[in-house]
Parts: sequence; structure tokens; C-alpha cells
Amino acid sequence: MTQYPEFPDLLSAAEFSLCLSRAFLAPQTGVTLAELQGPLLEDLRSLAETLPTLSTERLEALSQALAALTDTQQLILGYSRLFLMPPAPAPLNLGTYLDGAIMGQSTQSILALYRRHGLEQDAAFRDLPDHLSLNLQWLAWVYSEAMEAREAAKDATPAMTDAATMLHDFTVPALSGVRRKVTQAAQDETTLPWRLLVELIHDQLTHDLARLKSALPSLATQAINAPGQVKATAGAESFEASEAPRETMTCRSCGESFESDPVIAEMRQRLTTAGVSADHLAVCPRCLGGHDSSALKPPGTGLKAWQ
Repeated sequence: MTQYPEFPDLLSAAEFSLCLSRAFLAPQTGVTLAELQGPLLEDLRSLAETLPTLSTERLEALSQALAALTDTQQLILGYSRLFLMPPAPAPLNLGTYLDGAIMGQSTQSILALYRRHGLEQDAAFRDLPDHLSLNLQWLAWVYSEAMEAREAAKDATPAMTDAATMLHDFTVPALSGVRRKVTQAAQDETTLPWRLLVELIHDQLTHDLARLKSALPSLATQAINAPGQVKATAGAESFEASEAPRETMTCRSCGESFESDPVIAEMRQRLTTAGVSADHLAVCPRCLGGHDSSALKPPGTGLKAWQ
């Protein structure tokens, strides 16, 4: 029997990402203050047994911040003040912090990673593909893929590597920028719950990355950006500055030949260095894409998350 690398259990981390993904689409999905005070906090408390970032003190501070609000209107007002009202002090589009622009190279690279794991259209999603909420959904989906592979005694390395790459090159550096902006802008009780949630997501995903790096020797020597030290175009440079060779490949889906783009070339090199098959990356852009990048969602999962 083939022996595959041992990986940490990320099921709780996947549930965490799903819970917070919905919270950060509050205006769009009609999330209420009662839902955050009740089901969300209950789920976070249940996950605290396996996620050390969910300390009793931290959850109590979040509970008190939510209790200080009188109604859902105040909750959404705080969200709008931070993330929506132009000029929004802390936009939730991750590429803004990496490229300093909308739909830049980092967002294109994020989108390529989404599509590699079967992201599909959702007509109800009205934001850009680098929105924090969609990024959290993708992480939950890929964590779930990895756990399913592990349970089936299959190799979880490809999914784990993609998750670690997303966290290392894009999500965690960008979240450092979001956290810094939110800390500067959150000045009243309506914005405090959102600041606490941003800090919680940043710390949990940093913890996830540390666990993945420990399990993936090819990433162990890479250092992520410290909070407050986000490097512009950090994600883009990770791929564009790479010397990974471009290749002529045959698509596993349609059989057509295509040239590997910077993302595929870099990912193939990383997997090959780690001694892992990169065959799953041989899918051409036409078979990967063909979707409206502003309306995407991951395939449904069986993971528990508050509704």
C-alpha cells in the first residue's frame, strides 16, 4: 500500500472558514445581529475545542461587542463604514492590498487556483473573485477535499499544497493589510465586532498556514509577511518572478495542447520538488474556465456551518 504524507486534520478549520464566510457577506445574505449573537457564537465555541485561536477571552470579547449593538441595522452600519462606504477604508477585495488595483495579477492568480478546484457560477454572487468571503469558501472546500482524500487513503498533498499556496502568497498577506486598515478605522461600537472578526480570521488562517508548512517540506523554509508589512504585488511576484519553465501540455479533459501559464508552471515545479505528481494540473484554460469571474462559488460540501 502506498504511504502518503501525514497531514493535520483541517475539518474544524474548514467549518470555521464557512462560518466566517457567511458573516462577511452580511448585507448581501441578510445576516442578522441575532444570528451572530446566537448560531455563529455557538459554532465558534464548539470549534474552540480544536482551534486554539478561539480562546475563551477572545470569544467573550466578541460576545460583548455584539451585545453592545441594539439591532441588525447597527451591525450593517458598522460593516458599511469599514467595507462599503466610498471611499471604503478597508475593502474586502484581497487584490487591493497585493496589487493596489482591482482585478490585477494577484486576482487573476487567485481565480486560477479557484478554477483548479472546480469553482462554478453562482448568479447571486455580485462581487469580485478576490472577495474575502469567496476566498474563505474556497479554503473550506479545499480543506474538505484534502480531508476526504486522507479518509480514502489517497494523496492529499495536491489539495494541501494549493491551500498553503493560497494562504502564503495571497490570503494571509492581504489579510494583514485588511487588519491594519480596520484597526485604524474601527472607532465606535458598530465597527468593533467586525474588527474582532477580522483579527480572528487573520490569526486562524496564519495558524492554518503554519500547520500546513510543517507538513509540507517544500514550503517549510518560506516566511510569510509579518502583520502590517504587506508587500505590494507579493502574490503576483511569487508566480511572475518564478523561473519555473513554461511547458506545452496536453489537457486531461479535452485532449488539446496548450502552453502552461505562470501559475501552472510555478505549481508544477513546487509539486515536483516535493516529489508529488502534478498531473492534475494538466487542464487547459478553456476547460478550467468559461465562467463569469464575478459570479463564482465552490461546489457544495457536506460540512456543518450555521445557516
